[in-house]
Amino acid sequence: MIGIFAGSGNLPKEIFSSLDKKRIKYIIFNLSNKKIKDSEKIQLGQFGKVLKILKKNKVKKVIFAGHVKRPNLRNLKFDLKALSYLPKLMKVFKKGDGNILNFVTQILKKNNIKVIDSHIYCRHLLVNKTITKTRPSSQNIRDFLKGKKILDTLSKFDNAQGILLDNGYVLAIEAAEGTDEMLKRVAKIRLKFKTNSGVLIKLPKKKQSLSYDLPTIGYKTVQLCIKSKLNGIFLKKNQNIFLDQKKSLYLANKHRLFITAS
Repeated sequence: MIGIFAGSGNLPKEIFSSLDKKRIKYIIFNLSNKKIKDSEKIQLGQFGKVLKILKKNKVKKVIFAGHVKRPNLRNLKFDLKALSYLPKLMKVFKKGDGNILNFVTQILKKNNIKVIDSHIYCRHLLVNKTITKTRPSSQNIRDFLKGKKILDTLSKFDNAQGILLDNGYVLAIEAAEGTDEMLKRVAKIRLKFKTNSGVLIKLPKKKQSLSYDLPTIGYKTVQLCIKSKLNGIFLKKNQNIFLDQKKSLYLANKHRLFITAS
């Protein structure tokens, strides 16, 4: 039996499907705003409820899948177990999302529950090479190398998985709003551009745990890159989730947008 903490997006569905095919039983904790069939609706402040259900079902391994919107600490309803962790929780909430997830992981670990890598049951969604007909140019590669250095520097602040560069110039850096909103900002600026240039670089943070929050792209990401008049997308080899690949690749090839991993 595996526990799945399911956020928003299509990644949880992919993992459910993979586990079903392997006939592996699982229990779902719903952290999204949508209904998920046969799931337990929870929020971050319900440590006691979660641990009770995990122990009752003899769950020793859990997966975090999908995007979880950072909650407002004031709006959370804490159970007695969570209240015992409140002083530490308040401290980590002042830091980045990675620190919050690390904190939750440590609580689970103390209760003999292991957080396993989210991509174990969806390796078919990983990218390890150029998967489009179009390939990056030498300038695109130079932009990637510069962007990677910037993201590596920002990683120590537990911030930013994405950046946009065009001929060495930084167009935007992903903040709390996420990749899609960052791309929307740039698309508005470049509405009247007649030619495409620049790249999206979407990478895991340096020393980031692969157990949760893997950088993810999908059909909407490809659409927004096209609207932003970009040349392509750089990912980290075997460390990015790429959802809706079939229709995304069709659209990317149609608009000569490259998607590659290195």
